[in-house]
Amino acid sequence: MRALGMMTLGMALLASGCSFTTAGGLSECTTSSDCGSNSVCTSGFCLPQPEGCDQVVGATSAPNPIVLGALLPLTNVSGNAEIEQQRFNGLKLALDEVNSLEGVGGRQFIMYVCDTKADVENAKTQATWMVNDKGVVAVFSAGSAQTTGVSTVTIKKNVLLMSHTATSATFTTLDDKNGGPVGLVWRTTPSDLLQSRVIADVLSGKTAINDPGGTFTPPNKIAVAYVNDPYGQGLFSQLLERLTTKQVDGTQYVRNGDVTGAATWLKNYKPELTVLAGFTEDNARLVPAAVAEQVKVANGNRWFLTDASKDPTLLANTDTATELAGTYGTAPASARPNEPVYQLFNSRFKSAYNNTDPAQFSFTAHAYDAMYLVALGSAYAIGNDLANPGAVTGTRIAEGLTKLTPPTGQTVKSYQLGPVQFSGARDDLRAGNIVNVRGASGELDFNNDTGEAISPYELFKVEGKTFKQIQVLTPSAD
Repeated sequence: MRALGMMTLGMALLASGCSFTTAGGLSECTTSSDCGSNSVCTSGFCLPQPEGCDQVVGATSAPNPIVLGALLPLTNVSGNAEIEQQRFNGLKLALDEVNSLEGVGGRQFIMYVCDTKADVENAKTQATWMVNDKGVVAVFSAGSAQTTGVSTVTIKKNVLLMSHTATSATFTTLDDKNGGPVGLVWRTTPSDLLQSRVIADVLSGKTAINDPGGTFTPPNKIAVAYVNDPYGQGLFSQLLERLTTKQVDGTQYVRNGDVTGAATWLKNYKPELTVLAGFTEDNARLVPAAVAEQVKVANGNRWFLTDASKDPTLLANTDTATELAGTYGTAPASARPNEPVYQLFNSRFKSAYNNTDPAQFSFTAHAYDAMYLVALGSAYAIGNDLANPGAVTGTRIAEGLTKLTPPTGQTVKSYQLGPVQFSGARDDLRAGNIVNVRGASGELDFNNDTGEAISPYELFKVEGKTFKQIQVLTPSAD
């Protein structure tokens, strides 16, 4: 009878939505709103939220906000990931600008933020919490491997997934419609099929480097040291396919893992040039390890960087910066010094974040654009009848994103992403109109079937402890 009485009491409390503290210190609940800010309702009890999910940004006190999520590797085995923090700053800058303009349809945005620590399983657990407990309608995710993992959670829940750094070619053919009319996975970055063309054209000598301060002789024996995930695997396989007149081989390593095996392989292979197709924290350890094995510029090796290592943290160690001096690299071109939309973004970013130059980090502009795109997709979802607004769902946001690239030959209004022209673009989207948008990262001409936009690339060069843009390159046609 006692057990039955406690069960009846518990059921009554659950039915009423009330909570109480048990003898074991757990509070019962029906939804997460019954719990504290750092807890979620799980199986009827308030339990701690997933590790790393302790940030909420945006209009946290606004009524009826549109709820977003961000899964970002803000830390790694080396500590704080500065490059990811600056990309996060790009998201936050756009979020604050949109909210300052009253959001969309009278609703502002909040965003739950989780530090994934570059661990795919962490990210999937956190994504499940965001989708099930926080009711997010869209999630921002970083990196190809992580975004692939997160997509297995978001797609089946009809949550939009937007990435500002995922470049793997696998996303082009991803099955992401979940029975709906449009795909749910989008990205502001181009496929690495394009980056591999740019790198291959440079290394083969097909693309001349316009650098008065240096010369570049195409190598014959090329190594690719790559992270063993969809990003690194894709770049390595594509370079093998494209550099058929060269001797090319590769060595892999696990992200945030041991790189000594890769350094030893490079010692035995004796490359004339090594492409570093991995992330900053691993390359910051791999370069010194390779130098210790006598794989260095002084012994005939040169280095080449990809987009994931355009991060001043890589050059923080003076010896590494000295070894990489004059090294070239490629990344989707985000810095557009002569274009007004980029100039405004650059100025506002520096003003908001202690004069930090976003051009020193890859994908900061892509992150900024990603937030504006989700806001415009949300405006489309709400529609023009504010007395009877539409539901903001992942599927409806995705439908809105298809309205941002006009069909060939159709003339529509054009808008620059940013605070100056957002209101006009928002109103056009709410009316269901097709518009054309240009972002801080450049033209965002989406393929509405694959959810990706093409982009030119920049060739950059290491100078001291900074990166200098040498030229902008258009990927060659296959």
